[in-house]
Amino acid sequence: MAAHLTPKENLLRVLNGEIPEWVPSYSYYGPLPGVDEVPPNMGLMSSVSMPPMGPGGIRQDIWGVPYESVEAVGGFALPKPNYFILDDIRKWREVIKAPDLSDVNWEKVVKEDLEKLPYDRNEVAVFLFAGGGYFQNLMGFMGFTEGLCAMYTEPEEVKELFAYLHKFYMEILTNYIDIVKPDVLAMGDDTAAERAPFVSPEMYRELLIPFYDDIARVARNRGIPINFHNCGKCEVFFNDLVRIGINSWEPVQLSNDIHEIQKKFGRHLVIGGGWEGRGRLIAPDVTDEEIRESVRVALDSYAKDGGYMFAGAYTPGGLDDERTKHWNEVLQKEVYDYGHTFYK
Repeated sequence: MAAHLTPKENLLRVLNGEIPEWVPSYSYYGPLPGVDEVPPNMGLMSSVSMPPMGPGGIRQDIWGVPYESVEAVGGFALPKPNYFILDDIRKWREVIKAPDLSDVNWEKVVKEDLEKLPYDRNEVAVFLFAGGGYFQNLMGFMGFTEGLCAMYTEPEEVKELFAYLHKFYMEILTNYIDIVKPDVLAMGDDTAAERAPFVSPEMYRELLIPFYDDIARVARNRGIPINFHNCGKCEVFFNDLVRIGINSWEPVQLSNDIHEIQKKFGRHLVIGGGWEGRGRLIAPDVTDEEIRESVRVALDSYAKDGGYMFAGAYTPGGLDDERTKHWNEVLQKEVYDYGHTFYK
């Protein structure tokens, strides 16, 4: 039977705990390469909290952290190496200044942001980014060495800084959400490396969960699914995150015990990931068939009971990296072709 759902409807089936018609592929950057179909989702970031940071955009965020476009990762903007705006957490009030929002015409700003969306909302799910990457903000302000030390030695100062950031992000979110009427609330904070989290579950629960919970409440009260972005081996945090209403996580990297996570949470926590471009898959002579086989292995491993969306891509090695472009086309076409037969 031919598929009759739109990509949006199919993805929302997954996020609502149902078996979809086919395996959706979460879109990070827009159109899925190699696939002649609109992506299932698109992100909406407030221009108030996240001005353009890529090529041709500004070179610092709203807090004053300088950014640089890095050609080796396809032009994405990253914090300027070894340059930090805060060297003593006790002095954050002197350095960190939230923009004044008192004169913002929210209807006008939100309308302008919505007009930038490139797809029909009947076909593509809108993920409204909530802000609230408090851990990443702190590391951007201080760097990992000083930032992590601050969380350990001065937790009350860190908590007060997070509360200050939180007030700003919440003002934007509460003014946006009922105008946008998003399909999904998108949250995220990268708090883990490849092999382990940066902080303990206890510190995570004390310093971060209360702020995440307040953001999640905005979606819970409106019955909106909540997606959470967290790279690295961060599975230890998801008992708390699921408790506050998170029901989708990407990118779930292979260092996490994905089968155990699925056994624990079932379709209450959608797994977005289970695939990584590493090892043989990034060898210069990797074949198209090897890439296709890696997709089939991921879907066979994690998608059979639903609660899964593919979430993976090769990171460009440069602005004109044709090889990676081809790999991504092969990758996504196989997700589409194999994924569309998976639940038949």
